Amino acid sequence: MTSEQKEKFLSTLIVTIGAFLGFEALSYIIGIYQLKGSLYVAFYVYAFHIFWLTFLFDLHLKKRGVLATAKLNHRGIRMVWEAFIQRIEHVRKWEYLRHYQNYLVLPGLLYWSAVILLFLNPFDYQLKQLIVISSTAALSVAYWYMKEHISRRLEAMDHWIRVLSVVKLFAAFLVYSAAVGTTIHFGFGPDFLFAAVVTLTFLLLYQALFQHRLLNFQIVIWILVIAFAQGVASYWVYNNWNTEYFTAGLVMLAVYNTLWGILHHHLDKTLTRKVVFEYVIMMVFIITFLLAGHNFNQRVI
Repeated sequence: MTSEQKEKFLSTLIVTIGAFLGFEALSYIIGIYQLKGSLYVAFYVYAFHIFWLTFLFDLHLKKRGVLATAKLNHRGIRMVWEAFIQRIEHVRKWEYLRHYQNYLVLPGLLYWSAVILLFLNPFDYQLKQLIVISSTAALSVAYWYMKEHISRRLEAMDHWIRVLSVVKLFAAFLVYSAAVGTTIHFGFGPDFLFAAVVTLTFLLLYQALFQHRLLNFQIVIWILVIAFAQGVASYWVYNNWNTEYFTAGLVMLAVYNTLWGILHHHLDKTLTRKVVFEYVIMMVFIITFLLAGHNFNQRVI
């Protein structure tokens, strides 16, 4: 194993262990119903994720040898100032900031949706462990390919994007389940769910298209159209579903995957009637399957 692979493995291992221990700490604190303390822990653990991403970006994209370069042309305070300006040169580039803010989206959606689902199930130990393990695994895979992307100085590879697409679908399932669960648990109503779904769908599509290098102003309009269409679907879910918000999340995921798939094929110029038919049939099959096993008598009015 080369030193670069070892560094990548160690970096991913550290953040994976940090994510797992953070989730486990949250699970335990929520289990003893210390809600205020669990909120503090949730923000502290998230701050760790932010720090890790920031550190990696700075480590790989910074300009090296700035002090030695500054010594050749300047002395004293002027030398220190020039070295500092060159040291943060990458931070002042829009390309850096675009990638940085985009890389905050997927881990943030995964993390906070998992935290919300833990809060909604404080005493279900087995379910909480499933959420902890699956969310940690998804974060680990996402961080692995993010680390590879950053270490190659933002050079993307198609097979990374395909693997990350699976993580994004899992993230979509978590965020939609968390949105429906929060709405039902606190009785916020369909308008809250609509606003949450539109916002979350926009973020999911934005970061996906950014990684596919397909983002532009015209595409943003399509993102808004699909986000609002997903919001309309949330009204149907709210009016026809019960307290089983995980299956509701699967319904929302089926709709999202269909809309995203059609948009992606359209942008790649590979969209045909057959492709649209396959996506729609798959969505109808999943929703029909879930409806067939759904117990509508549990609905809370």
